[in-house]
This record gives sequence, C-alpha cells and structure tokens, in this order.
Amino acid sequence: MITELSATEMAHRIREGTLSPVQVVEAHISRIEQTTAAINAVVTPTFEQARQRAHEAEAARKRGELWGPLHGVPFTAKDSYDVAGVRSTGGLVSREGHFPTTDALLVARLRAAGAILLGKTNTPSNAGAYETCNPVFGLTNNPWNVTRSAGGSTGGEAAIIAAGGSPLGIGSDLAGSIRLPSAFNGIVGLRPTSNALATEGFWPPITGRIADLNALGPMARRVEDVALGWDVLNEHDPQPIDTAVLRGQRVVYWFSDGTLPVSNAVRGGVNAAVRALEQAGMQPVANAPAGRTGAGFAYGKYWRAEEREVYDRSFGNGERWSPWGEILRALRGRARIETPTLVLWALLSSPWLAPGIDGAAWRERLRAEMRELLGAQGVAVCPVFPTTAPKHGWSSWSALFTNSYTTWVNLAGLPGLAVPVGFSGNGMPVAVQIVGNPGTERLLLAAGMAVQQALMPQWVGPKL
Repeated sequence: MITELSATEMAHRIREGTLSPVQVVEAHISRIEQTTAAINAVVTPTFEQARQRAHEAEAARKRGELWGPLHGVPFTAKDSYDVAGVRSTGGLVSREGHFPTTDALLVARLRAAGAILLGKTNTPSNAGAYETCNPVFGLTNNPWNVTRSAGGSTGGEAAIIAAGGSPLGIGSDLAGSIRLPSAFNGIVGLRPTSNALATEGFWPPITGRIADLNALGPMARRVEDVALGWDVLNEHDPQPIDTAVLRGQRVVYWFSDGTLPVSNAVRGGVNAAVRALEQAGMQPVANAPAGRTGAGFAYGKYWRAEEREVYDRSFGNGERWSPWGEILRALRGRARIETPTLVLWALLSSPWLAPGIDGAAWRERLRAEMRELLGAQGVAVCPVFPTTAPKHGWSSWSALFTNSYTTWVNLAGLPGLAVPVGFSGNGMPVAVQIVGNPGTERLLLAAGMAVQQALMPQWVGPKL
C-alpha cells in the first residue's frame, strides 16, 4: 500500500516516475478520511489545496522539473504552526479566528523542498499538556487502541503518522512533546538540540530562557525519513545515515528516572536497544546522570517571571489569562482550557514549586554529567515513559510524577530521538529515547538506524 511506504521511498518512486504525486496524495487523503472518526488527528484538512499542488507536481515531473528532495511527498503540521490562509489555532479558543498570511518558516522549508501539506493536526491548548485534547477540536485517540492516550502535545501528528495518513510531520518539544507521543504511537521523533531550528510562525511565543528548553523537529515512521526531514528543515542536501560512526563509542543506559520504576516491557525495550547498538560496535556502560532525578522540579524553576508572563498572555492570544482564573471558570462550567493543560500550567505558575532549587545550576550540572558519561561521540539509551501508552486522562493526576523521564533532556537542552523497539503483551508500541550531547543529531540518527535495522526492519502499522 502507498500509505505504508516510507517518505524516502515515496520520494524515490515519484522521481523515477513509478508513482505519481496525485496517487500519493489521494491515497493519504483517503486514509485520513477513513481514520478521522476513530482518532480525530487531522483537525483542519487542506485537501483541495493538496490535490491542486499534486497535479502541479505531476506536471512538473513530466517536464523534467523537480522542486526538491520531497517533490510530491505529503506532510502534516501540528496546529501550532502557521499556514498561510489556513486556520491555525494552537488548540486555543482565543485563536479560533486566526488565519495567518504567511507560512511558519519550517512549513515554508518543507514546501520549498516539494512537500505537499495535507492539513493541520491536533494539539492541546497552547501545546501545554501531555495529552492531546482541547475545547476547539476535542480528543485525539491512539490508533493502536482508541481507549489510550496519543500523548502530547504533538499527539495529533504522531497519531496520523502511525495510522498511515501522513508519512512525515513536524512537531515541537518543550517538555517531551515530540518524544512522548512518538513513543506512545510507535513512530520516530527527533527533538533536536534546543533552539536548533527557527521558530518564526510557531505558537506559543518562545522567549528568553524558554528557548533553552524548546526544540522544533521532524516525525515519521522510519528513521531515514526523520533524517531526510532534518536535512530539509536545515536546508541541507540529504545525507545518507552512516552507522559506522558508532563503532568504538559508548552507549550508556539506564532504566528509570531514579524515582519511578518502569514496566517489564519498557525495561526489555531498553535492553533490546542496547544489544542492537552493541552489535553495531558500541560499548555498553550501565550508568546514569544523577541530575535526571527530580529534573521536573528544576525545569519549572528554570522559568523566570518574565517568561511566565509571556506564556500566560499566550493563552489569551495577547490577553493575560491566569491559570487560577481559568480553574475557577472550569469549576463554573465555562472552561476555555482542558484539564490536563490547566493542571500543568498551574503547577508551572506556582510560587511554591520546589523552593530553593536553582534551575540554571541544575541545567549546567546535567550537561556536565552527560559530557562525562558520553564522551565526544557516545549516546545514552533510556525510557521515554515508565509504561506504554496509558488510558485517557492519565496526565490530569500523574504528569507531575512522570515528567522527569522527558524534561531532564529539555532542561539540559540536549537532542533526543524516540525510536520504537517492539510491542508489549497488550499490543501497544514500546519505545526508547536515544540522547546525545548538543549538536549530535546525526549521531543519534545513526544509532536509531542501527536499532531500527535490528529490531524493526519492517514497518508494522495499526489495524485501524
């Protein structure tokens, strides 16, 4: 099936003329339509524009013209990204009427490389929670089991990619928002080094030290597609992945955040990934940075008052909304923001959060620990979350206890790659994250490719 092909293979077949952009786009539109009722992932389709662009791409190819390495390949974008002429809400009722006049920079770069936008995907309000639900578009379900969470905040993107409705997408990761939904949905997601890619046209505004925590990046079903997306987003010529760079380097691994233990399935996934990297020539070392434990509290303390002020105003599209005021509205039945986002927002805004912790000092300690553990070209393998995707509603009560699994990476500003490694006994995807020092994205992609080749050589999608 066309919708099971990798983006890399689609691009190759379109260049060779054995597959047309029209066929590819129509197949993906059909798959989105088939799955929308079940998962609610693509919330603002751009199907007519995509069809027109696909015909233009096909005509260009017949003339011998190629627009770029993604000529005719479809993609989707998280609703946090502006798209010219298309409603771009960020999951907020305050932005329901927002129709930008220009594309976000990363959307523009994908289009310049020949990619064709299929639509915008769901996100929690202001990309502010670990589950994907908002008052504008409702709840997104996991395609492997619709009673389970798709994760957040890039949950709509991860769900539609896993379901076969899109081969490539772009998300954001301020506290785990690419890696967590990628893990829950069994796809690959790259959180680059913080602030590695420009944020023009992205909502909410990324200011001050928030930029030290946030990163925009690509998501796909296969490591080679994420690598292709990473090159395009950087405006680089696509480069092959070289797993030879792994030989002789360290792979440091651990199984928990130092507080909350993981399930047997997740522990087995870490072990399997480490074995795959050992087979690729890496040297396993069982160790962990001490600073990962409790990093969620230090993450909250890293935000300064001026950055919280900008964030508060972003919920109201410039008007200052208070989390406490929104909680009162919700109790009166007039909620403008869903509960998981309200809970995290209130915690982040609390003056009583972790008194005495210096977030900046914690960040530097973490970075130093990782440099010492990994050396120049080593990687770390560890869990993204203590279990496979939990049932809906989990983050309203447990996000505070699980967020250190992802936020330590954000606090340190490091790149991290979520990679599927198999399935648990309940049929849900199991994943790990591969983490490196700043600027080592290509190294992480090489490690991810070695894991994929050993454990997931063929894509297996949900029977939705």
